[in-house]
Formats: sequence, structure tokens, C-alpha cells
Amino acid sequence: MTSLLSGIRANSQSPGGVYRSLNDPRLFEPTPLRDSLDEALTTYVSSDSRPRRDAPTLSDFTRRVHGYEILNQYVVGGQWRALALASESSIIETFADDQRTLLKYWVYRILALTQMGASEVADRELGRLEQVSGLKKWPFELRVLRAQVPGLAHGMWIKSVDRLCALLRGCRRQADQNQRVFRLSLMLLKCVVEMQDSSLATQILDQVTIEDDPLVLSAAARMYLQLGGIPAAERLFVRVEGMVAKDDKLTLMNRALYAVAAGKWETAREMFARVHGECPEHLAAGNNLALCDLYLGQPQAMLNGLQALMGEAPAAAGTSEELVFNYCTGLDLHYDGAKLRDAKAKKLVEVATWAGDGFHTSSFKLT
Repeated sequence: MTSLLSGIRANSQSPGGVYRSLNDPRLFEPTPLRDSLDEALTTYVSSDSRPRRDAPTLSDFTRRVHGYEILNQYVVGGQWRALALASESSIIETFADDQRTLLKYWVYRILALTQMGASEVADRELGRLEQVSGLKKWPFELRVLRAQVPGLAHGMWIKSVDRLCALLRGCRRQADQNQRVFRLSLMLLKCVVEMQDSSLATQILDQVTIEDDPLVLSAAARMYLQLGGIPAAERLFVRVEGMVAKDDKLTLMNRALYAVAAGKWETAREMFARVHGECPEHLAAGNNLALCDLYLGQPQAMLNGLQALMGEAPAAAGTSEELVFNYCTGLDLHYDGAKLRDAKAKKLVEVATWAGDGFHTSSFKLT
């Protein structure tokens, strides 16, 4: 970014606290370019063993508009820092009266910031954006991001719930919005997990389960299991089995998770193994199969299973934070000292070879 633009941006508001347009450079804050995975590699892996990773700079993206095709490539590749910089440049260089295009670019900008762990920056930029353009003009995806940001940035999950519920009510009033209703319902369920308020979570789950979508009902039932509401979960699982075939993967996963909640690890393992055998790319089945091995007293089998799963699909399973966390938990139980450090450093290199920006290095349990 030019020194002139940097100087303007440092003075975040124009006189009277009014922003001129959707492409006003003062709407932006400096894009955080640090990446925790790069920092972990520097700390725990020797320089000759580190994989090469792209490190975007401001000068790579300034003063031009980037097409949607390029931006979508950044999304697919998890190159969130590049996406944040490219979308910022595109916004600044787009004509101020082309509001529809500008708001599309803003979707990319806010998405990038949230995915790279800079949700507080996203929250402040959205606040400024609201001063320029009313919410009714915003595309649906931007309003969804606005709903998610309070929880991500400040742990204000109830505020996210309120905003998601408002969007959900609007979608339910339209007959052709089933996919949006489904997505918003799942987002609400994710908020439930974060809130750790069983009473309020139950109220939200009761609202979500008015839907007749087996995927939503299954997700809600699994949340009830996490809250200890086994009878409520069972009722929803029964509803689901009335909608889908009993040998369907969804039904088998539901039964397996119910068995886990009941402490029937061998039964659960058999069902997870069946799903994983029929659908090797089903990460949840493979992950839970490995966890069953752990709880059945076979930590080495757990490690072997997770390593095989991640090795077969390094760009998907290999960069799953949940799988990496479980694998490193298994390492903690099986090794210690230098052997443990070497095993985690090796896994760090494997993940860094495939992962994009924003990977949470806490999954490695390095400290």
C-alpha cells in the first residue's frame, strides 16, 4: 500500500466521523499478515525441514481490481491473507457508485478476516461499513458474516444468536429459502456449543427442531447428547429414522453416537467402522472410529487409524484441526521426551505442507 494511503488510513475517520462511500480507504484497518503456523514452524522445525509456504505482502495486491475467479481460487486454497489483501485492493479501486460490486467484494474481505482469525478487525470494519450502507442493501452472505462476528470476535454468542434468528425468521417467511434455513439452523447449533449455557441452549434447540430436515434434526440431537439430554436426543433420532432408510449413513452415525453417549464403545466402534468402510472419505466416521480405539485401551491403534486417514487425504483430513488435535492427544498418551517432540514436529511439517492460513496451532498441543 502506498505511503499516502497508509497515512490516510491511520486517520480512521473523516471530520464528523462520516465515511464517504463503500470504497473509502479509511474503512479498512491494516491486514494482519502473521500466521501462527509459520511461527510454529520457525520455533519447532529446523530451517532445512520446513515446507515452503506462500507469504503475501502488501505490494503484491495494491492498486488493481482482482476478478472473482482469482478470489475464489484463494478461497479454495485457504489463502485468506491473500484474499484479504486482494479484496481490499479491489474495493478501493472499484467505482464508488457500483455498490453491488463493492458489497460483493466486502463479502470476500470479511470472510477472509474471520477465517484467518482476525474477527475483531472484521467487527470494526463492519461497524464502519454500516455507517455507509444500510443492512437491507447488503447481500445475504455479508449479513450472515455480520451475525457470526460478535461471537467469533468477542465471545458474544447471544448477540450472534439474535442476529442469526432474525435472518432465520426472514428466510422462513419465503417459500424458496429452505437451503438458507438449513444453513442458518446449523450456525445456530454451533453457537449453542460455544455458549456453554445448557438452559439457553435447550431453548434454541427447541426452536431449531421445528424443522423437518433430517440433517438439522440429527445435528440438534447430537447437541443434546453433548448437553447430557439423552432422552431428547433419542426422540429426535427416532424422528430422523422415520425420514431416512435405517441403513443410511446418517442413521448409522446417529446410532453410533448414541452408543458412545451410553458408554457402549464396542457397539459404537462397529457402526463407525461400517460407515468408514463404505465411505472412506467420511472424516467424522474415521475420527470417531479412532477415538473408540482409544477408549477401548488401544492408543496405538488410534494413532495408526488417524495417521492412515490423514495420509490418504492430506489436503482434507490432514488439515482437520479436530483430527490433528486427537492425533496429538494420542501422542501425548503414548510418547514423552524427545520422541514426543519429534513426532509432533513431523506432524507439524505434514500439516503445513497442505494447510492454508488460519490453522489453529493449539491443535498440536505444543506447550
